Amino acid sequence: MKRSHVILYAALAALLCSCIPSLNPFYTSTDIVFDARLLGEWQEAKEGNPEIWKFDPGKTNDYRLTITESKGKTGEFDAHLFRLKQEYFLDLIPTDCEYATNQADLVAASMFPGHLLVHVLQREPSLKLALCDFDWLEKFLKNSPNALAHHTEHDRIVLTAGTRDLQQFVLEHLGEGELFGEPAEMVRKGTDATPAK
Repeated sequence: MKRSHVILYAALAALLCSCIPSLNPFYTSTDIVFDARLLGEWQEAKEGNPEIWKFDPGKTNDYRLTITESKGKTGEFDAHLFRLKQEYFLDLIPTDCEYATNQADLVAASMFPGHLLVHVLQREPSLKLALCDFDWLEKFLKNSPNALAHHTEHDRIVLTAGTRDLQQFVLEHLGEGELFGEPAEMVRKGTDATPAK
């Protein structure tokens, strides 16, 4: 199943459960940038009940991201905007991994809040984001298991590569049909939500 727009169109729980998280961040402290243009509320550029992304200032040069789904469910992330060469990305890590209210505490404690990666292609006037195509990544790692350090447990993949190796891999696979799917567009909440042509 193609997941190029999953970060905008799928349920938050499905996003976290189906992504391939990384043990290590995709950025170093020298890669971080802070852009005040991200602050505020963004909504999907589509009709109906769009998903809302709200960026608030974090502690130091980061953001607190709250995602509200069309059905009202919410989730929070610590988000870092960073730059590799001329490309911008968001590193997201969930602040709470308790996906079910009736699960044992030990299960919740074992949830892995891995780093997720988003390619930021545009920050104004609209926000254009592309999520990793995890089908492509899973297939690539099966065919080339030594290309990037990872661990597989019960058909779940966790990236274990160091940050520099992660960055090199990302930059090597920015081409069309590779690591990132087609971008989706978000606009400021309260503005015209018609996608740009």
